[in-house]
Amino acid sequence: MRIYRTLIIALIGLLFINCGGAPNAAPTASPTDVLNAYVEASDRKDTAAVKQTFSKGTLKMYEDAAQKRQVSIDVVIKDQFDLASSAGLKSKIQPGKETIDGDTATVEAKDGQTGETEKIPFVKEDGAWKLAFDKFMESLMDRMRQEMNLPAPNPSSSGDSNKPAGNK
Repeated sequence: MRIYRTLIIALIGLLFINCGGAPNAAPTASPTDVLNAYVEASDRKDTAAVKQTFSKGTLKMYEDAAQKRQVSIDVVIKDQFDLASSAGLKSKIQPGKETIDGDTATVEAKDGQTGETEKIPFVKEDGAWKLAFDKFMESLMDRMRQEMNLPAPNPSSSGDSNKPAGNK
């Protein structure tokens, strides 16, 4: 659970980001290389390089959140750097086993302090691996709902179906 907290701290600020860009690592870079590039860029507080590691879905997620905050993406990234620096990403996240299945992949990220492991998802876009934090956040929210015994959201509902089941 501690690796969740570390990654959540790093991702909370990034939830509000979106900007397109070329991949930070070479198009032939592995998912592990991209994760390392993200961690290093975060530690350097390199906004442009961080954005370049993100998938289109992740960028869209952050763009939506940035618009809600009515701030620029770069401001949100800089806020995230402050949160992430307190978490010490580079010293905490240790990439492990990489699994590639077509145009998706995962890299096991181990928390260097607790030893807990989390799978970080990636997608291949335009021939380059990109961090899919949008998929990570969806998975994390699903797990949290399950742990709290909450129902999964119904994507086909219009938002007004919050009536308790079984009422007559």
